[in-house]
Amino acid sequence: MIIDFELAKDIGLATLPGFHKQSLQMTHAITTCELYNTWIKKAEKRAGKRIEDFVTLKDTGNAQGTSISGWEKDTTNKVNTDEKSSVNWVGATTNMEYSVVDIAVNQGSAVEINNMLKSKHQNMYREFAEMLQSKFVLSPTSSSDKNSPHGLASWLALGTADSKGAFTGYSGRYNDGAGTTYDLGGIECSSTVNPRWASYYADHDGNLSDTLLSRLFRAITKTSFIVPLEPKAVDKNTTWGNFRYYTNMNVLENLEALRRKTDDGISPDLGKHAGTVLYKGVPFVYVEELDTARATLYGTDPIYGVNHDYFKLATLAGRGFVLGTPMPRDEQHKIVKVPLDLEYAIRCVNRQRAGFLISAHA
Repeated sequence: MIIDFELAKDIGLATLPGFHKQSLQMTHAITTCELYNTWIKKAEKRAGKRIEDFVTLKDTGNAQGTSISGWEKDTTNKVNTDEKSSVNWVGATTNMEYSVVDIAVNQGSAVEINNMLKSKHQNMYREFAEMLQSKFVLSPTSSSDKNSPHGLASWLALGTADSKGAFTGYSGRYNDGAGTTYDLGGIECSSTVNPRWASYYADHDGNLSDTLLSRLFRAITKTSFIVPLEPKAVDKNTTWGNFRYYTNMNVLENLEALRRKTDDGISPDLGKHAGTVLYKGVPFVYVEELDTARATLYGTDPIYGVNHDYFKLATLAGRGFVLGTPMPRDEQHKIVKVPLDLEYAIRCVNRQRAGFLISAHA
């Protein structure tokens, strides 16, 4: 049998679609991509040139008490005061490659050809997941950055260096090294203009001992961070509800040491389950990207408390993880390229309930 490019392409065309769903499940099983996993599994499909949401930032004042008789004169009601938040789509792409020779050396064994293609396909998804998780954490580098979504660092922004914590994360910050601010969703926000669009920020000042628990307690109370009732293992088959703390290795090591030191003293609040450190029933999840201190973006040793009910990852309808048709790579007659594309956006519908950021402020 002659093993040429057309045959190698046809083998990929017949085999790879069967791995597509399996590779998503494989990626979900990687616990170091828990942030990616949670968003992808909860992703919604949307259409349109951009994502637009109405968000309520002010009260109308229409609510009032009345007597049971009902003879009071009606007051003039105000119309709703919703603002429109707008987020643009961004894209991501990757690919896998195999050669005519890969097929030729494994000819006569359908199992070996299958395993070779499956391994390359799964590795493509693993690399894609790790790249996307970094994108999910960070913010665009500038207004002209069309390749990056508005991630955690955008929506849960660095605010005023206040150890007690408050809703002072008014503006998003570009990942430009200077912390240049911008209006998230196109909505202006300050202490006097649309203050309910601000996110919660507290400064732990590098103190990762028991005083950090006080910062966490205040943050979860102020943001209505209601914890799940029953802890479960972190894996692809179960969840911890819609709540997570995302942080780096330094914070995790300090919390683990604190948990061992205090032992049963504060076990209802700070404990351990299935190898995961918990605070009030919510797990701390390691995100490697946060090991890098970014003084003007999110500070040092950040902890992101995230309520995924208010953070939404949307994929463009018909463009969510699209596996392309095998094709020649750069006019190479022996190399087959298979692209994988995604169009997506991250949106937040309520910044005061979406979670919080606690870190050491610059």
